[in-house]
Amino acid sequence: MIDHPRPDGIGPAPIPQLLSIVHHNCLGSWDVFLSFFESFREETTYPSLVLLQDPPVNKAHLPSFNGFKSFFPPVRKPRVAAYVHVSFLASFSLLPRFKGVDDILALDVSSQEPLFWTNFHSSG
Repeated sequence: MIDHPRPDGIGPAPIPQLLSIVHHNCLGSWDVFLSFFESFREETTYPSLVLLQDPPVNKAHLPSFNGFKSFFPPVRKPRVAAYVHVSFLASFSLLPRFKGVDDILALDVSSQEPLFWTNFHSSG
């Protein structure tokens, strides 16, 4: 939780961080990727983490999408990727870990504040 001043001025009021995680299989298609990410524009908030299977790849590059930073294994054609919203990265430290293969990706999340309504400061 992050402390913010209360409107009545009587000290901090905890405001919980909303964590939303979306998983999707893009089938290696740029059209599927773009359609999927464009569907977020209709929502009032974006997901914190978007986890993809079979992301589209062109010349060892994955597509980008405004407001997200991508993480993927350092191989020519990764089979997994994580797109993390920049507002999540502004509040939390994130370290991607690759398990030596192109289809496993782990994200270690840490913060100075307790994570996700617990006493823990790290997900690792």
